[in-house]
Formats: sequence, structure tokens, C-alpha cells
Amino acid sequence: MPSWTGRDRRSVGDTAAASDVARRVGAVLVSFLAVTAAISLAPIQDAVSGGPVGFAEQTRPIAYLLGAPLFGIWDSLSLLSLSQHYAVLATLVALYLGSVSRARRWTVPGRSLRAWAVREAGRAGSALLLLVTFYAAGVVLPRPMTGIRLSEPDLVAIDFHSHTHYSHDGWSLFSAARNREWHEGGGFDVAYVTDHYTWAGVDEAARDNPQRVGERTVLISGAEIRIHRRPTNILGDRSRYLGALDADSVYMDPELLADEARRSGRPPTLLYTMPGGLEWVLPFTADLPSGMIGIEINDGSPRGLEQVRSQRREIIALADSMDLALIGAANLHGWGRTVASWSIMEIPGWQEMTPEGVGDAIEATLHRERRAAVQVLERRMPYHDGSPLLVVTSLPWLTMEHFRMLSLDERASWLLWIAVVVAGMTLRDRRRDLRA
Repeated sequence: MPSWTGRDRRSVGDTAAASDVARRVGAVLVSFLAVTAAISLAPIQDAVSGGPVGFAEQTRPIAYLLGAPLFGIWDSLSLLSLSQHYAVLATLVALYLGSVSRARRWTVPGRSLRAWAVREAGRAGSALLLLVTFYAAGVVLPRPMTGIRLSEPDLVAIDFHSHTHYSHDGWSLFSAARNREWHEGGGFDVAYVTDHYTWAGVDEAARDNPQRVGERTVLISGAEIRIHRRPTNILGDRSRYLGALDADSVYMDPELLADEARRSGRPPTLLYTMPGGLEWVLPFTADLPSGMIGIEINDGSPRGLEQVRSQRREIIALADSMDLALIGAANLHGWGRTVASWSIMEIPGWQEMTPEGVGDAIEATLHRERRAAVQVLERRMPYHDGSPLLVVTSLPWLTMEHFRMLSLDERASWLLWIAVVVAGMTLRDRRRDLRA
């Protein structure tokens, strides 16, 4: 009785020298780099219009450029929404299964079905482990970051939403110092520490703030609490909010918040965070101080990225109708080294201000200018907008867009690494031939 068995079948790639394969792959990549350079795209765009930005340029440290092929891929993976992650993973699984089917025949006598199943399961498990390890390395390993540089001195780059290890879902090693280092690498001038239900991270960060904001990145006071059934970021000194919070600093009472606003003489500043249902958004007014002054149009978490991309038109329409500031937020918890967006505000003389002074100026500008207060810049990453074709073709489509957004120095890094790999493979094959 015949049994299902399996053995490797030699393919053309198996018989060819590794250097020949490397040269063919290298030639394809070089051609691809040339073609995409002719149809290149700016890597940073305005989050509302999708157009280019003239006053900001992306920065790439030398260490980033030295490893640009690897670091750039990790950056692009970090900017994918949940549905794009699923589509890319499904495509990789399909490609693996297809390569297995082409490389092996399944009815060769000599091994049992059980032995074949164990072997193939081991290979599939190893491939999956390699993929998961690659993903995890991009999330946890320290690496150089890209940032932005603003050309106008009165413009300040702000992150309105970040955490430290004091948040229950923050990385246990992500201290306030590491939070600051991350924001410095990303080109931020000011970042709010908005830990869940605590100001411990703010207190830790304040000890290392400079006297003047222009000296280095400053971390200033905020917190993430719950109001109107929704997680919400509050900005500014805690004394304006403590009287409206419960004993655990989790839930905020809207009526008590109104009382606190009357007592302090300053309006509270509340920002609506993503992901979250848009039906819960209430705008700030004099009669409703517990309403929102701004809403996120970009949120750096995978779930947040999914919502802000799929509901971008609705978010913009809501901000226009309610006169809300549109803001960008890292929603940083210590994972990854990729900035998804920057909130840009015009604050004259911000570089000479104290950290507390710049916080006051930011809040005053948000309340005064509302919808016009912030311009959000974001890393360009195309979204499928629900198109089944674009979902199915996510991997090739996103690969094309990734290469279109490479800078000239990143393309030079790719060419250098292609040459190094081809030369290394050629030298190895020659040594092997000499030994033979």
C-alpha cells in the first residue's frame, strides 16, 4: 500500500551558484530602485490634504543611513494598520505554501505520512518563528530614528499623547528618560506625558527638564483619564483637575470639572483619543467645559492607525463642524522606533520659554484658535480605503510605495548593501570552488 511521503526536489535555484542568484536578485533590485526614483513621493505629508509640506524635512542620522534597508522596512511595518498587517501576513503565508508546493513532490516512497507531517510542520514553524522574530526585533531593539526639521523658528513640533512604565500598558523599562530620548530622536520639541491615571511619569520627567524649552526636548504635564465613557487626555497642571477625579484618578465628573474650572479661572483642555467611537465626541463650550478642544487625526497605535485612516473624512468633518483642533499623537508605550505624526503649532518665542510657560502657551492657542491651531504632519503610508483589490495586493502595493518614498541617500545605502552582498556571495563561491 503506497504511503504519502515527501522529499526535496532540486530546483534551478538549488543548482545555480549562490553568487549567480545574488547577482540576478541584485540586478532586479537596482532596476527597481531606478524605476521608483523616477516616480518618487515625499515621505511626509499634510494629514488633512495629503499634500507636500514646504516647511519641514525628514532627518536621517548617519547610523540610520548605514542600515537604511533594514531600518526602513521596520519603519514601514510600524506604520501599517491592523488590516494591512493581516493582509501582509496572509500574503507571506500564501507565498510560503506556494514555494513549498513547487519545491517538493509528495508521493515518493520511503517515508511515512507521519514523518512527512513532522518535517513539514517543523519547517513551517521555523519560517513562522523567523517572521515573528523579525517583527519583534523591529519593535523592541534600539535603533536610530528618523525625525523632522522645521525651517521656521516660531514653529514647534509637539506630541500630545505618550506614556511611560507608570502606565499599566507601558513597557516596564520605558522610563521618562527613555521617553525623552525617543522624542528627541523623532524631532519633537515638546511632548506630553499622559500616563493612565497617574502623574508619576510627569514628576520623574520634570526633574530633567531644561530651564528653557529650546535647549532640548521637554516633557510636560498631562494624563489619560475617563470622562463621558471615553479615555481622554487632559493637559496642564493636575491641580486644575484633581477635584473632579475620583480617588484613583480614573473617572472624571463633568459637573465637578466645571466647578474646578470656575475655581481656577482657567478652562480645562481635553483631547479625544483614538481608537474610539466618534459619537461620543462633545465640543468644549463655556457651558460644557468637559467637552473636547481637539481630536486625534493620527494615532500611532495599530488600532488607532486603522481608525484614523478608515474614518479620516468623518474625523475632519467632525472637527470642522465642532471647531476642534486636529492633532497627531504617538500614543507611545515604549514599543518601536517610528514616528507616525507630528503636531505643528506656531508659538512665537517658544524656545525661550520655560516648560510650564510653553504648556500654558499651547493650551491658550488651542482654546483661542481651535480648528486652526494645529497642522498635523504624518509619515505617508497608503491605505486601502476598503478596496478588496488593494487589501489582497497589500504586500506588492506597499512594497512599491515604500521604494517610491526612499530618499537619494537611502537609495545609495541600498546600492551599497547590494554590492556588499553580491561581492560576499561571489567570494564565498570562489573559495568553495578552490577547495573543491
